[in-house]
Amino acid sequence: MASRSTGFLVLVVAALSAFIYPRISLLQSFYYNHPDRLVPLNNIGPYEVKFGDRLRSCEDVILIESKGVAIVACDPGRERWNTVMGIFLSGPVPGAEFYVYEYENLDDDKSLTPLEVVGYAPGEDLHTLGLAFDEDTSSLFVANHRHDGSRVDVFHLDFESHTLRHAHSIQHPLIHGPNSILLVNSHEFYVTNDHHFLAKDHPIISKLETFTSFPTGTLVHVDMTPLLQDPASAVVNAEVAARLPFANGIELVNDTTLAVASTNSASIRLYSISPPSKGSNGRHPTLRPSASIPLSFLPDNLSKSSNGAIVVAGHPHAISLGKFAATRHICNSPEDLAKAEPSVREVCEKSKAGSWVSQWTEAEGVRDLYVGTDYPTSSTAARDLGRKTGIISGLYAKGLLVWRD
Repeated sequence: MASRSTGFLVLVVAALSAFIYPRISLLQSFYYNHPDRLVPLNNIGPYEVKFGDRLRSCEDVILIESKGVAIVACDPGRERWNTVMGIFLSGPVPGAEFYVYEYENLDDDKSLTPLEVVGYAPGEDLHTLGLAFDEDTSSLFVANHRHDGSRVDVFHLDFESHTLRHAHSIQHPLIHGPNSILLVNSHEFYVTNDHHFLAKDHPIISKLETFTSFPTGTLVHVDMTPLLQDPASAVVNAEVAARLPFANGIELVNDTTLAVASTNSASIRLYSISPPSKGSNGRHPTLRPSASIPLSFLPDNLSKSSNGAIVVAGHPHAISLGKFAATRHICNSPEDLAKAEPSVREVCEKSKAGSWVSQWTEAEGVRDLYVGTDYPTSSTAARDLGRKTGIISGLYAKGLLVWRD
């Protein structure tokens, strides 16, 4: 009996070790990365927060370096409707807004232009996560978490008239919780689904999926050819290319390597890309895991600089991020804040959430660029090295952090 008990204990310890060991750095972050203990770092130089009175909750930003502009999507409705973090509050939920920011223009009154959404109904039920832009067709791809079902919406962007005209809504069983989008060309893209069990449908199981870091998030390859040939059909071909925990931001390292942020495992997963095989009818490539890059924070979105560096923005401390997100609907509403209890008003005044931005190259590894709480909840960072400008957007932040090298 003793030997059996000992054997069972060994198995339990081995199983716990296998679960805990890869998560040690993540567990340590719960203490060391708390906003009150987070050690600030600035390797980007002087910066300022712009448009704090005009923008908030801007999850993604895309730089179009050929034009010297950024496309920004901001969703203040995220304070009441967040399908990833599981915030679903009653009351009106404002829709997302889009802007073009001419970051070379130092006149803030003239550099930020709103975009009018045309031909999209209902226009107010538009809740943005990741963005991607195809310059050849001037098409903006948007991960949209509508109340009646998530999808990828495609808009034609007219820079002259400052309009976004709706072109397609892409819905597919494999695109059930789209988060980040990476275009391969004008007719195919990758999209991540951060969870298998969506918080709005399975709130408890979704939390378990997050905390256990099971590889139930998906990276999906989508071929739009049937849709472009017959727009009325609304048909696309899709196939799961990889499974990983909390699949989030995505970017190409080079022609043969793909990087995906795995948020709750605090890592970047690298995949080697092989051409489509006969088993996928010649439509979908094959991805094979090649490496995992550990981080000191929870990565969100990825971008790529012209020098090949992958820029990663994310969240140092999951617990404070959750608390910060849960109070924004009151803190950002003067009317609700005035009616709130003194304890709630104190939370709004004192609560903090950190930001962490790094870059990775194969030659130099991970290099931290910015760590701090001056600008909270960093979700995307992008750099235009030619114009010596960088932009950080925040999931629940006001404005954009802009730095000049």
